[in-house]
Amino acid sequence: MSTSAEVVIIGGGVIGASIAYHLASRGVRGIVVLERDALGAGSTSRNAGGIRLQFSSEINVRLSQRSLPRFRAFEAELGIDPAFHQVGYLFLVTTDRDEVAFTRSLALWERLGVPARRLDRAAAQALFPQCRMDDVRFATFCAEDGYADPSSILHGYVGAARRLGVAFREGAAVTAVETAGGRVTAVRAGDERIGCGRVIVAAGAWAGEVARLAGVELPIRPLRRHIFVTDAVPGIDRDFPMTIDFASGLYLHRESGGVLLGMADPAEPVAFDQSVNWDFLPVVVERALARVPALEHAAVRTGWAGLYEDTPDRHPVIGPAGADGLLVCAGFSGHGFMHAPAAGELVAELVVDGRTTLDLGALRASRFASGELVSEHNVV
Repeated sequence: MSTSAEVVIIGGGVIGASIAYHLASRGVRGIVVLERDALGAGSTSRNAGGIRLQFSSEINVRLSQRSLPRFRAFEAELGIDPAFHQVGYLFLVTTDRDEVAFTRSLALWERLGVPARRLDRAAAQALFPQCRMDDVRFATFCAEDGYADPSSILHGYVGAARRLGVAFREGAAVTAVETAGGRVTAVRAGDERIGCGRVIVAAGAWAGEVARLAGVELPIRPLRRHIFVTDAVPGIDRDFPMTIDFASGLYLHRESGGVLLGMADPAEPVAFDQSVNWDFLPVVVERALARVPALEHAAVRTGWAGLYEDTPDRHPVIGPAGADGLLVCAGFSGHGFMHAPAAGELVAELVVDGRTTLDLGALRASRFASGELVSEHNVV
């Protein structure tokens, strides 16, 4: 079967949906989104929903500054409550290396107008009384940060995009990206060939595999992260900031009456494995109890795993790659959800205007070959 489209977006997670919505909002028609599984079945439905300004690179901060107002206005714009809990992010700094890095970040945030501040141990304790702080050198806190519901954001974008004529196809795994004369000409999914002049790769952890179909090598690799959620915890009955024990990589926030615990296994091999490694749970629990002793009274209710789409410098690729008409928007290294509003808007600018209102030079695909990587310290 042969059909045609103006734009084919590969990936039906929050990034692909945001791009589709923003393109359609700019008047682009004939947009088809192809998703290999169900919409949001990749990383979107498996993350902790964090939204923050506290990054160490200017480009990541600016992506956050562009996205944050859109989360606040999401219900007014798209008609769905995103469940945005603006409780702030609290980073706990306990090592020499992180003390230097976060001191540098504080200077960056002041320059860029990020309302984050340095807290001493007592001030951090006041924000999260149940958290052990005796080894904390200082903390950083930004009240603008928080977390939202990824599924609500996804459904908001998908619903609005559909109303503007975007077609979403689930169970449509892409098997080929065709080119001729140095230009994209078609995408194949199952027995369907979709002729098109523009392809946008927004396939998250699978983006490297998809780009390879078009002859483009991108160093985007999957890395599993685990999340566990406890039952209600006696003594922790009110909101507290999204708290990051930076040295260990443990993060936690309130979730459905209990506490969400997230962490990565540093020995985890690169693999497309989204199953839960329950043998890793004791490691997470040990770290969590060391930081929040009150958790000893809670039971873990559920757990799941998802994939970060890691790049060597922990920054995404946003822009052209390979054949004319091929764009990539992937490799966010765990920050795709929080940067989805900005990413969708910027890709729409590239397609419609041929330029962007935010300089994306630092995120070009060619930086990996040239060695011009961008540094991001604040990744967990």
